Amino acid sequence: MLLAVLSVVATFALAGTLDQARETRLAGDYSGAASLLDALHPLIEPGEEGPWQLERGLAAELSWQPELAEAYYRAAITEGGNAGLEARYHLVVILDDMGRYDEARTELAWLKKSPALDPSFRPILDVQAGVIDLHTGFEPRGTRVIRKSLARVAEVHPHPWMEGRGRFALLDAWSDTADALGFDGGESRQKRNLTQRAQLLKAVESELFATIQTDEPEWIVASLLRVGRAYADLADDLAQAEPPARLSESEAAVFRSLVVKRAEAPRTKAYNCYDHGVSFALRVGFENPTVVELRSARDALATVR
Repeated sequence: MLLAVLSVVATFALAGTLDQARETRLAGDYSGAASLLDALHPLIEPGEEGPWQLERGLAAELSWQPELAEAYYRAAITEGGNAGLEARYHLVVILDDMGRYDEARTELAWLKKSPALDPSFRPILDVQAGVIDLHTGFEPRGTRVIRKSLARVAEVHPHPWMEGRGRFALLDAWSDTADALGFDGGESRQKRNLTQRAQLLKAVESELFATIQTDEPEWIVASLLRVGRAYADLADDLAQAEPPARLSESEAAVFRSLVVKRAEAPRTKAYNCYDHGVSFALRVGFENPTVVELRSARDALATVR
């Protein structure tokens, strides 16, 4: 009888502690949530193993420990149930983040075929599929899939975090394309690349503004860092552009002076992106490795402006 009473008490304590750990995680105290969960683990019932593993994985993922989170997510998947289904979704995300794209695709395909999946969640998974496409070089398809899926997400199951992830993937890919358009070579190539680069950066800025509207700090700071780098790279490439071969020595000197002057505007834009990112993070109390990079990039650029 005593053992039965203790079992009931432990069950109630478990439920309350799981809820407390979840609330602690949602409040942003990921190490605190992990500590609570670790202390609780020896007491849990077999049926609560899946939810515990999921929660422990989330605490690890949000602490920027994807390798640690993977083990917990896989354990939750083994347990099955709704916790296992949610864990597989998070596993897809971290496998993508770690560059293990084939594994991410395999897990995503399994998840999309699950009869237990809420149909309203499928557009969110489609956004993630488009993100993987962009990460693996299938830019036209990835762009098309993300665009289409974001429209469906807005209608069926709003999910600001995945919207931010999709939009960041777009602006990141377009920034990479812009960065590759250098100013070496002939005069006509320089003009063409500068025009294309300006068009791409205009599209990148549109995605940046849309990402800011999600109110998701992770993607706002990531986008500001990436766009800042795109403008910093443009400034550097402009400043180092070679004068056309047809110019005389004196004309070439004027050309170099002009491009250095022209590089000031994108360099200022880069600084502003970094500074806005740092200020935003401070204002909302958000801290992650990207914010550290923003501070470093801002401070470095401040010395050369």
